[in-house]
Amino acid sequence: MLRTPASAVCPLINSNAMDWSLTITFGAFVVLLVGIGAYFYRTADTRMLVDYMLAGRSVEAGPMALSEVASVASGWTFFAWVGVGFSTGVHGLWFSIAMLGVVGLLYYKVAPPFREASEALDSHTVVDHLARTVRRTGVRRAIRAVGTLAILVFMGAYVGAQLIAVGEALDTALGLQYAASVLVGGGAVAVYTTLGGFNASVWTDVLQGVLVLLAVVVLPIAAIAAIGGWTAFLGEVQDIDPTLLQLSGGFEGTALLISILSWITFAFGAIGQPHSLMRFQAIRSTDLLPKAALIAIAFQAIRLTVPLLIGLAGRVLYSAATDPESVALIALADLVPGWLGGLLLAGIIGAILSTSDSMMLVAAADLTRGYSTWRPHVSQAVLIRLSRSIVVLLAAGGIAMALLRPGTIFDIIEFAFVGLGATLGLPLMMDLLWSRTTDAGLLAGVVVGLASTVLNLTMAPDLFPILVWPATAVALVGVSLATSEPIASSV
Repeated sequence: MLRTPASAVCPLINSNAMDWSLTITFGAFVVLLVGIGAYFYRTADTRMLVDYMLAGRSVEAGPMALSEVASVASGWTFFAWVGVGFSTGVHGLWFSIAMLGVVGLLYYKVAPPFREASEALDSHTVVDHLARTVRRTGVRRAIRAVGTLAILVFMGAYVGAQLIAVGEALDTALGLQYAASVLVGGGAVAVYTTLGGFNASVWTDVLQGVLVLLAVVVLPIAAIAAIGGWTAFLGEVQDIDPTLLQLSGGFEGTALLISILSWITFAFGAIGQPHSLMRFQAIRSTDLLPKAALIAIAFQAIRLTVPLLIGLAGRVLYSAATDPESVALIALADLVPGWLGGLLLAGIIGAILSTSDSMMLVAAADLTRGYSTWRPHVSQAVLIRLSRSIVVLLAAGGIAMALLRPGTIFDIIEFAFVGLGATLGLPLMMDLLWSRTTDAGLLAGVVVGLASTVLNLTMAPDLFPILVWPATAVALVGVSLATSEPIASSV
């Protein structure tokens, strides 16, 4: 039952590349995204920076939850995670299980005090919040400087990875040249985010989240049906490599322990994704968080498991694929009619753009807030114009990185995901949940989180990211216990 079409070996050779129904459907989706941005540019009240960055803290539970999950879905879902399914099978479920636990921790323990403290401090991002929660001016400036550097390093890499995914998607599915694909995707997200700000980000994410769910459901059904059904699918995978259906992934002893710890510590990065945490700052009330949690956890459970099946089915159908991360796009072009392929492609691209727009907003917010502390009397109108300009520059930087293609989507996202979690997420969680945290301890956590991520990857790559979290936790807790005067409570 193995099939190895030309498209699997060379994605540019694709029977559906000139399917105009697919192209037109996807084109209409891009126009709709830009239209949403233009609508909020014309109608939304953005006289204050909080309106542009957080939609005035008035987002309801459903849009917030769909937007939050869509904003972290990224190129990971249909590229990196499908590639993991292709290469290692269900062994990746260790990450999925750990990730769901972290999501529950975020919604039920971290989000309520964070939402309340954010409004009390008038903080717009995680870095802004960490800086505002400390008492000492010197520490505040240092946290803002190191945190902003982390945002630029990790989110710059993250946005670049998303646009690499856009380039691969449009290249494979539409036959559009990679460089042109990157420009189309980067240009679209820059336009609607610049125009509509957080409102556009949330509502485009809602649309993209629905399409992500559609793609996650339809693609594995189509692929497994092409193999001959569920029983035939399991049999084919078993024949190829029995370890693909084992949680151990074929590892034993120390190797298995290291692999599991790597997945779990990778998943823990979810506590510090600024583009996700912004949604908690923007929700209308903490009373809405339990409802939002149910929606988000259900959505996460689907998008963290089903793409592994797409990868496994791709291992059967396209065994000679040279790029496992492109298998979902090959299946899309190969197995579904053009009009439906256009909708599914919109979902896949939507998963990518929903992350990119949020990251650009976070980075713009941090840079703008930093500027406003240096120029405290600057007008809100100037700050909003500055934020829009920064979004454009960040999009240009992401496009440049995508054209350079410094690594696989998985590798880049893993580095950025873990780095943001350790540098910003762990300090934020300790600030909110541990009353002994001090100014110095918070700064130590931010500095060591950034440094340990880079050092672990460069000096001990086989153990990445296992060493990052212990180093950051020891620094934060140790310095807090060694210093006096805990920070002012943010709850």
